[in-house]
Amino acid sequence: MNIPEEVGKVANTVVDSLRGEPISLALIVMNIIFVGAAGYWAHEVNGRTNQQFAIKDALIEKLINQCHLGKATSFEIEQGGEQ
Repeated sequence: MNIPEEVGKVANTVVDSLRGEPISLALIVMNIIFVGAAGYWAHEVNGRTNQQFAIKDALIEKLINQCHLGKATSFEIEQGGEQ
């Protein structure tokens, strides 16, 4: 049994059947396009979500640092140290 030869036979059978049914080929092509577009969209959404989390993490870290005892906040500095 020659594996490449068997694979070639299967490929020829698939191509011959798709020639007889062009709508099947169109559906396969549309599915490939859809999967590619969905993957691209998911990648873009993931990038924006990671960026938003990084910004929020930086803000949370800034707030935590300002909450330490004895540390002046930017609000206190703007008010001249008055409370």
